[in-house]
Amino acid sequence: MPWSIQRREGKYCVTKEGASSPLKCYSARTDAIKYQRALYANEPSLRASILTDMAPLVPPREWFEVPESPTPTPLTVEKDGQVFGHLALWDTCHTGFMNGGFSECVKAPRSGSDYSFFHLGKLETDQGDVSVGKLTYDTSHAPLTAGLQAASRHYDETGSVGAFVRARDGNLGIWLSGAVRSDISPEGLRDLRANPPSGDWRSLNHSLELIASLAVVVPGFPIPRSQLSLAASANGELEVAALILPGYCECDALVAAGRDRSYMRRKKTLTRAWQ
Repeated sequence: MPWSIQRREGKYCVTKEGASSPLKCYSARTDAIKYQRALYANEPSLRASILTDMAPLVPPREWFEVPESPTPTPLTVEKDGQVFGHLALWDTCHTGFMNGGFSECVKAPRSGSDYSFFHLGKLETDQGDVSVGKLTYDTSHAPLTAGLQAASRHYDETGSVGAFVRARDGNLGIWLSGAVRSDISPEGLRDLRANPPSGDWRSLNHSLELIASLAVVVPGFPIPRSQLSLAASANGELEVAALILPGYCECDALVAAGRDRSYMRRKKTLTRAWQ
């Protein structure tokens, strides 16, 4: 790519291919990405060659209404920008919480609000507006100690939007479908495709609601560890106040079976690129 983002002396620097000195450096990677996008925007021929197959600015509404697959499906990003797949499966136990101090089988929560705390945005489609949530990247999880509003702000203020999606409870698990952001950078698209998503649930009226979904970037390989925070309820019993679960991905099973060399090559390449 003509412009890449490199880490130099604790900052994120936008560098042109073949140049020894960076064009600009920023403390925040999100600022470097914005500058990189501006450079691409000023080169129509480059932008067309890189993003021709990406999602349109006004995507088809049907992309947000894709029926759940009858089989477990990792989050998939198609060449035309369509996104679909499972965030989590109902029958999966996420263990290993609190360094083994909480060994109960914890499963992905169902939404009691039809994901209204996730679908906070509006996106124009070819058949009118639709309420959407965001799949972010280039950020970390919000602290487990943060409340619902503070955690939501964390993702809005620190992450880059990679895709706009609808979430719903399906037969097998939480199903996401939607569209990639039309002006996503090449590096952002790479991270979105290469890294499985992770969900963040926060407590609301003694139930857990999904507030964010993010692709955990390199060096976040392998899939992030599950985390939870416990709080005392009104009757003194412990209840889950915050829950972070890795998204569904077939890659770990394939790697363990030695059948997915491409995944290992991708992991090695991405890790080296971010060092």
